[in-house]
Amino acid sequence: MSKTREQFPLSTKKVLKKTVTGTLVWVILLLIIYGVSAIFLISLAEAIGNYFGIVTFGILGTLFLIVVLTYLYQLWYYNVYFYDLTDDYIVIKKGPITPHEITIPYERIQDVYVDQDILDRIFGLYDVHLSSATISSGMAAHIDGVEKPAADGLRAVLLETISKRISRNRGQSIPQNNTTPSAQ
Repeated sequence: MSKTREQFPLSTKKVLKKTVTGTLVWVILLLIIYGVSAIFLISLAEAIGNYFGIVTFGILGTLFLIVVLTYLYQLWYYNVYFYDLTDDYIVIKKGPITPHEITIPYERIQDVYVDQDILDRIFGLYDVHLSSATISSGMAAHIDGVEKPAADGLRAVLLETISKRISRNRGQSIPQNNTTPSAQ
């Protein structure tokens, strides 16, 4: 864990939100399978017997297994999620199985903004996005799953650091001419 993540922590609600979003598609798919199976089994109940209870148990068991596995994966993802503000860069590392790391120099960051999607609103979470001129920055350069105080604090620190770096670099880029032109 980094000092930045300790100061501006991810919310544990992120795990719950990601579990819900990760299982939502499976729930819909399993409900469709259950509906089709129910229609099929009811129409053939006299010929093959009543297997409706077995199908119901199988669907519910599969759904339970998917929810548990998704929750464990999201908990693992939460625990390995890393972000830190160093002197020169912001570093974000995500992904437990196929880790992905993005490092952005402060000078390249063009905007820092905070947003929410619908599920973020429900869970009270915010995403802090860092945009730069690269295509991947919009997709990868964000810290998701922080609560309002952490999002606002992280945004303020980032904007202050970026402002200082840009001001310092502008001061260094102006050529200093210590010689005076001689009169001719």
